[in-house]
Amino acid sequence: MVPRHRARYDSSVVTRKYPLDPLKRVRAEKVDQRARALSEALGDVEKARTERERLELAKRELERSLLEVARAESEKLENGELSVADLARGAAFGIAGEMRRAVHAQAVEQARSSHAKAVSHAEENRQVLASARADAEVVEKHQEKWQKARDAQAISKEEESAEEAYLARSRERGGA
Repeated sequence: MVPRHRARYDSSVVTRKYPLDPLKRVRAEKVDQRARALSEALGDVEKARTERERLELAKRELERSLLEVARAESEKLENGELSVADLARGAAFGIAGEMRRAVHAQAVEQARSSHAKAVSHAEENRQVLASARADAEVVEKHQEKWQKARDAQAISKEEESAEEAYLARSRERGGA
């Protein structure tokens, strides 16, 4: 059996834990959460932009289509190829086209509004993330200062111990 000896602890061997470590972890987690939120918000901005562009393209295509039909109808009217029934259908088609225009215009406006809201939300998330990063950096800088002070204290103790050992040896030599 190995004899048990009492462990001796020297104050320079025992390391103290940084007292604000829980706060540091909480702030780091908050930075991670805010970064994820910003990432999601930027994804929402991209989706809203894509949807807005898709609806704007659909609106332009509708306008082009309606313009082509109107030109064709106008040519037929000038050539006298249309009957009264054709003119009535043309008028109904024109009304339906105006209704589709209004629906497309409203959809495009809603998409633009959604995109603007998504951009605003992303910017808010960006600012919150910057604030969270700043808060985390404050604790990190404090920890660096705390560690430097601990290191300086340890060096001072080591120098003091070395000086005491040197003086003790000097006395032993001088006294022996």
